Amino acid sequence: MKTSDWLKKYNIYLKKSLGQNFLSTQEYAKKIVEKAEIKKGDTVIEIGAGAGTLTEELVNSGATILAFEIDERLKPLLEERFKSFNNIKIEFMDFLKADLSKVSSPKYVANIPYYITSPILEKIFLETPNFQIALLMVQKEYADRMIAKSGKNYSPLSIFVQFFCTVEKILTVPPHAFIPNPKVDSVVIKLTPKKNRPDIDKNKFFKFIHIAFSQRRKTIKNNLKKIFDTNTEIVLKKCNVDPKTRPENISIEKFVEIFHYIEHY
Repeated sequence: MKTSDWLKKYNIYLKKSLGQNFLSTQEYAKKIVEKAEIKKGDTVIEIGAGAGTLTEELVNSGATILAFEIDERLKPLLEERFKSFNNIKIEFMDFLKADLSKVSSPKYVANIPYYITSPILEKIFLETPNFQIALLMVQKEYADRMIAKSGKNYSPLSIFVQFFCTVEKILTVPPHAFIPNPKVDSVVIKLTPKKNRPDIDKNKFFKFIHIAFSQRRKTIKNNLKKIFDTNTEIVLKKCNVDPKTRPENISIEKFVEIFHYIEHY
């Protein structure tokens, strides 16, 4: 039975307030599962099971699936759709409130709403640092920001994601693959954790990055004056960064170097 038929059967109308655009074509669900290289023995966390299009391909892979769905109206639909499978557990709750302390080396697969992408990334990176990979379907605009190395799309989000992971854009999913059709393309991003990351205080570093980008049109020197007034220019020059440079033109590696200097100046 198609996803659209499941929704009709249970008379479920999707909510804009929850950012609900459900993947509805098995073709793209199959491609996502293939790209994640999911196999028997894997533990897979699905964030936002929706009406179960992607979930169906996940359970058919033979992996152990832990799916989260915040909308309890979907409970009878999902319970019926997957009643014959014993390799799936569905939690009807907010993923952001879930206790993941007992989950070991999971793979993540998710079609996530734009407005909560950052909190979800933060939870994945900080609460399950041993995750294997994450395949996240997001709006194209958001994907462009995640993979940007410089320029107008380069932002604290770019640095946050690329600090923890290597990022690949692996699949574009058109609007017609969803119910209802969104106005823009979606992109599946693959995140693979970096094994060797700088040994720094992550919370302090990301606060520093937000200050560095607080006014994009201003120079790095002007933005950093808020936290390090007197010797900002000296530190930047020691790091071979022109004080007149804008933050969008400074690499992650240089930001780490500047942060180190400020911390130990």
